[in-house]
Amino acid sequence: MKTIEINSSQNTTFKRFLRLNNPRHIRKHERALLSGPKQIREVLREFPGRCTGIIFSSRHDIPDFPGTEAIPRYSLSPDLFGQVDCFGTKQPVLVVRAENLPHFNGAMDSLGCTLCVPFQDPGNVGAVIRTSAAFGVTRMVFLKEAAHPFHPKSVRVAGSSIFRIPFYQGPALSRLAPLETPLIIMSTKGKDVARFEFPESFCLIPGLEGPGIPEGFEGARKVSIPMANGIESLNAAMATGIMLYVWQNREQKSKVY
Repeated sequence: MKTIEINSSQNTTFKRFLRLNNPRHIRKHERALLSGPKQIREVLREFPGRCTGIIFSSRHDIPDFPGTEAIPRYSLSPDLFGQVDCFGTKQPVLVVRAENLPHFNGAMDSLGCTLCVPFQDPGNVGAVIRTSAAFGVTRMVFLKEAAHPFHPKSVRVAGSSIFRIPFYQGPALSRLAPLETPLIIMSTKGKDVARFEFPESFCLIPGLEGPGIPEGFEGARKVSIPMANGIESLNAAMATGIMLYVWQNREQKSKVY
């Protein structure tokens, strides 16, 4: 496909690329940016239908990643490329589809874990996406409080895992309580995860970074990760990863026996 050269900051396409560093415009244009050579290769190879263009600096050769010949290629002047390359990688940037998320209605139509994500830090969102894909989470529901899963910082951490698991848009954290589905809350006051029996289908709810879980979840089951004295809490994404590992490890053992 022909390479499109862009040298003006007034170019409409350049302005659209620049706006994709903002979640509001990611929702509007249903596009996002993904950087990192390894991640770009993986997405081009495994999810070609999600790729809509590749951006690179005119100082560099045309990217030779397999699959780029089938999508538009945009050669930007070094200054313009530096503005789009928000992490300063000096490497090509892939434009990917980021369709608006379908609404989660609370129905549990398949077995396994539905992870409800309230994290406001996009780095934590990216980390928990990667972890969820690794441990076989059925679906992820991004609550109203959560950073957008296709925020550049989230995509940078999640990599190709961003396309490996179904995403849904959920309500605010405080509105999950009425759902008619088994809710499991991560809480320091919960039962030790080592002795906790996970149901076949459930929603796992980590707390917000800092405030934790709001009031109104009296009927939900609570599970905790035991820690040494003096340690109050773990990073939210790390704690969720530990919980998912314990759940998945137990699932695998139950299948063996």
